[in-house]
Amino acid sequence: MAQENHLMQPPKGMRDFYPEDMAIRRYIEQAWRRVAVRHGFEEIEGPTFEHLALYTRKSGEGIVSELFRIQHRGDVELALRPEFTPTLARMVAAKAASLPQPIKWFATPLHFRAERPQRGRLREHEQWNVDFVGWPAGSDHERTTLALADAEVIGCMIGLFEELGLTSEMIRLRISHRTVVTELLRTLRIPEETMPEAFALLDRREKISRDDFVKQAGEIGLSGEQQEHFTH
Repeated sequence: MAQENHLMQPPKGMRDFYPEDMAIRRYIEQAWRRVAVRHGFEEIEGPTFEHLALYTRKSGEGIVSELFRIQHRGDVELALRPEFTPTLARMVAAKAASLPQPIKWFATPLHFRAERPQRGRLREHEQWNVDFVGWPAGSDHERTTLALADAEVIGCMIGLFEELGLTSEMIRLRISHRTVVTELLRTLRIPEETMPEAFALLDRREKISRDDFVKQAGEIGLSGEQQEHFTH
């Protein structure tokens, strides 16, 4: 009987969507699409699982413990996607010569992480991705065009809040800059080879417990002093 009751529940970190939940989910998804299309983005999708190496190449071996891995027919190692950026990069690279640039794509993929489920972060979640790809590096107007791309993505996000009826009194935007963060990590003497894992940890530091943070920081080689600065 206990086993039967267990099977009546979804796996840990997953959830069911009954009609009232799906109505809300579809409302938000439709808002994502309307706003993205209004800003000139085209929708894409990729496979739910990819080759494991596609993720370790970007984020390092430390990400393996967070993945749902699939062993398929011998030595082929696959994983359910924990993020969409590697898939996006692969899709662009596959047709780079024929794609008009800059590329403006959006996606609403499901992601899967084998982490401890927490409030607001389950093992399966849907996410709205809006991406610019292909601004000409080294051009005279590179900084301007990159700034315009950032501004349009931010404008797209604000457009979504407005579409959903949210106001500036309800929402606060927090903007980070990867180059600035990279330099800050270097001042903490974070090795270059550890940077991908450090960024991944930085991204989820507010979504995991203090104990999990200390454990994961130790696994990538951060000292106690580095960890202390890392959280400020």
